[in-house]
Amino acid sequence: MIAKAVYEVLTADKTLTAMLGTYEGDAAIFTIDPAPGDAVLPYIVAAAVPVQTPFDSKTTRGRTAWIDIRCYTGATGSAQAVDAIAERVRALLHREPLLIDDHIWLWSECTGPVSANEAEAYGRIVTLKVTFEEL
Repeated sequence: MIAKAVYEVLTADKTLTAMLGTYEGDAAIFTIDPAPGDAVLPYIVAAAVPVQTPFDSKTTRGRTAWIDIRCYTGATGSAQAVDAIAERVRALLHREPLLIDDHIWLWSECTGPVSANEAEAYGRIVTLKVTFEEL
C-alpha cells in the first residue's frame, strides 16, 4: 500500500522519470525486490516496508512505517547522476502528502540519501518515514 503510493508519486514526476531508464515502456521504478535481472541502470527500487510500528490513540488506529527507496546508476566514475536522482526522490516525498488506500496521511519525513555503492553500480538510499491513520 505504501509502495504503491510512493510509486505513483515518483512515476508522475517527469523530471525524475527523465533521469531513469525504462523497463517494458515505463520508467524504471520497481516495487519488487530485487529489480528484474534484465533491468538497465539507472533505476529505483521502492519495494517493501521493512519496519512498521503502531501509532494508536484512544480513538484511532494508525502506524508509522519506514521504506527504503534505493536509487542506482552505473559506476561511471562520477556519482552526480545517482545523487541527483536521490535528491529528486527526497524532494518529492519529504513532508509531502501521500494517497494511501483506506488511510489518512498524517506526515512524511525523509532521511538520507546515504551511500549504498556496489561493485558495478552507484547507489543511494532515501528512507521515507510515513505516519498514517486507518479510516
